[in-house]
Order: sequence, then C-alpha cells, then structure tokens
Amino acid sequence: MRLERKVEADKIKKKFLVLKKSSLAGLTLLELLITLALISILLGAIWLVFNSGTRAFYNQWTRIGIKGEVGRGFFSMSQELRQATSIVSATQTALTFTLDSDSNGVDETLQYTWSGTAGTPLNRVSVSPTPSFTIPVVKSVNNLAFSYYDASNNLLSFPVPISQVKLVAIDLTAADRDETFNLRSKERLRSL
Repeated sequence: MRLERKVEADKIKKKFLVLKKSSLAGLTLLELLITLALISILLGAIWLVFNSGTRAFYNQWTRIGIKGEVGRGFFSMSQELRQATSIVSATQTALTFTLDSDSNGVDETLQYTWSGTAGTPLNRVSVSPTPSFTIPVVKSVNNLAFSYYDASNNLLSFPVPISQVKLVAIDLTAADRDETFNLRSKERLRSL
C-alpha cells in the first residue's frame, strides 16, 4: 500500500510539474521571428494591392478628366456657335462672333482664342458687354485649328472672307500628362 501511495504521489507530482511547465512556457525567439516575418509579408501584399488600386483609380480619373473637360468645352462652344448672329473675325487659332445668349435683344461678342503654344489653354473671352473677362475652356491644348467653309461646303482660305462663313470646323488636341485626346467638330451657323 505504501508503494501504491508512492506511485500515486509520483503521478500527482508529474501532473503538477507538467501543468506548471505548460503554463509557464512562452514563445521562443525563433517562433517570434517567424511570426514577424509572416506578418511583414502579409502587410507587404496588402500594401501592394492598395497602392496599385489607388494608382489605377487616379489614372482613370485623370483620363476621364481631360475627356470630360474637352467634351464640356466643345458642347458649350457648339451651342454658342449655332446661335451666332455674325462673325467678327476668323483666324486659324481664334474665332470672334456675336450672339444674343440671354435673349435680351442685345448681342454679346465672344471670342474663342488659343495662343498657338502647346500646353496653353483655349480661352473663352467675353469681349462685350464690358468689362470683358476670360475663362479657360480647356486647360492644356497642344493643337487647335479653326477651318471655315462657305454655304456649298467649300473650304475658305485665309484671310477668310467673313461674309461667306457658314460652317466652322474645329480640330483640337488636348493633353494631360501621358493622356492625349483629339476631337473634331463641325458646326453650321444657323443664324447667318
């Protein structure tokens, strides 16, 4: 019986020591380094996905930006050209005309002009009524050409006989960083 008690006591001691050792056991340095390496790899992968998504969004947003800017500018210009009551001057990089945009019976004079230097804006200048003011329509224009046609759709040469202009063709190339956008439009002057 004594032997049985000793065996039982030894079993209890072993259980106690096993419990004590397992509750006191911690992470080894190697386990900690492996865990840190795995977390670093996971965070690196998450950062790559996030960064590439951000770049793709920004690039797409920029592309839509230049196309939208050119489209809005052309829409505004074509609406005003259709209402033109007379052409004041017509050159390859500038067009000045009158229209009654607010239907008050008084003609306003507008000018669309580009300096001819790549990267400069296409401007809409409200010449009259005074004071005049300038609004950039398209910010970064690389090329702009106005072409003028008569009633029979014959191309008019420069200097353009203003009284013969019935149709205006606009060729515009705009750029923003690595994105280039070309647009061509022909507008018949309805009120002339």
